[in-house]
Amino acid sequence: MKLYWKQSVSALKFLVLALVLTGLVYSFAVLGISRLFFPVQADGSLTIGIQGKTSLLAGENFRDAGHLWGRLQKQQAVQKEDGSWYVVGVPANSDTGSPEYQAQKAQRMQQIAAANPDAAGPVPEELVTYSGSGNDPDLSLDAALWQVPRIAAARDMDEVTVEEIIRENVNPTVFSEKTVSVVRVNLALDGQE
Repeated sequence: MKLYWKQSVSALKFLVLALVLTGLVYSFAVLGISRLFFPVQADGSLTIGIQGKTSLLAGENFRDAGHLWGRLQKQQAVQKEDGSWYVVGVPANSDTGSPEYQAQKAQRMQQIAAANPDAAGPVPEELVTYSGSGNDPDLSLDAALWQVPRIAAARDMDEVTVEEIIRENVNPTVFSEKTVSVVRVNLALDGQE
């Protein structure tokens, strides 16, 4: 019995030590290192945007003609205990092979093509499909440039100026295709960045 209690106390000491090391020491070390080397990202990349405080790492649902449109977002309104509401992005989980999905996609293509009558070429695929997370903050450079005529006309701006703003907000990349931050482009268009 004495051996049992001795082993139990040893196990409990180890458990407490492991919890302190992994739960506190490790967590604060990672937080400190991230704040030291990546201060903006560690705090959520927050900025004051068109729709209030937002993160540059989360997409916003822009649909007015004078802004760059990102990927479709599946959103859900959630009510807090105090009665206020907030919106969260949720995964689409759509079966892309189903007839219902294909009909929705065709309808979205028609709507986006109608809103961009001066755009050259077909509607980019990513403008009519959801991202896996339902909250993608980036768009391919090609899809962003496809929207330039609509944005320029709505803002009474030169297309070259709109294209320059988009190109100035290309995300740094090495191996993948060039993407732009939809939120950054729209902040720049509004003169906030």
